[in-house]
Amino acid sequence: MREVLDSLAKIGKQWGIGESVGRVWGFLLFKSCPVTQREIEEGTGYSRGLVSRSLGKLKNGPMIRVKREGREIRYSVNTTLTNSFGELLKRFLAENIKPIIELLSTSRDKVRDAKVKENFTAVLHEYRKLNLAVLLFSRIMDELNTMPVDVEVENVEEVAKRISMKIML
Repeated sequence: MREVLDSLAKIGKQWGIGESVGRVWGFLLFKSCPVTQREIEEGTGYSRGLVSRSLGKLKNGPMIRVKREGREIRYSVNTTLTNSFGELLKRFLAENIKPIIELLSTSRDKVRDAKVKENFTAVLHEYRKLNLAVLLFSRIMDELNTMPVDVEVENVEEVAKRISMKIML
């Protein structure tokens, strides 16, 4: 369990949501019932403040469900790992890639030096390719999330064909 939580913490850092958020979310993924903040603190080894900040980020996601039971608040996972990854991709696209494309587009038109303008254009094209790649990948994630069966490594080609046919339509 500790190794899995460490891995999810690293993924959280790589996804830009933070190590603590990744670990807290990972802890919630493995719980079969809603848990209290104290249980999360004990399960992750984090302080009350760090768990509280992490839960706040997860609520804004919205990657968790929050339910008051009497005087206690209980937390549980609201979505799957793959759904969350797809949503994070979409957020990354909206918050990071699209603004840079817009900035490069408007800035390029203001540049007078031909060489600098050429460089702006090259970088702009790279960001547009990245934009397309993230869009395609997020659509693939959406399709995978609608599939009723587990995807096994052995049938990757079959799954890819099914997804490509849906995306092309």
